[in-house]
Amino acid sequence: MSRKRFRFMATQTHKKTTPKFFLMLTLVCVIVACAVFVSQEQKSLEIEQEVAALQEEYAYLQSEKQRIEYMIEYAQSEAYRIQYAREKLGYVQENDVKFVIGD
Repeated sequence: MSRKRFRFMATQTHKKTTPKFFLMLTLVCVIVACAVFVSQEQKSLEIEQEVAALQEEYAYLQSEKQRIEYMIEYAQSEAYRIQYAREKLGYVQENDVKFVIGD
């Protein structure tokens, strides 16, 4: 009796796979692959946009750095000291004429 029972259980657990099952499985795999692909493309586009924005900001900061370096260099020059003394402190050099406009 135990042999017959074993054969019965063995035949019950073995199921046939149909072409419809393979078609559905393939379809599910294709859909998942397409979803992953679209998601990766979207993420790639976002990263490219972020890189472009950061490159633009970097270029701006580089130009700002150059401007500041020039200003520092100019502020240490004799020409700047003379200009500052004339404009802010009201000093004049020899042979300059100073005009004072009063009320």
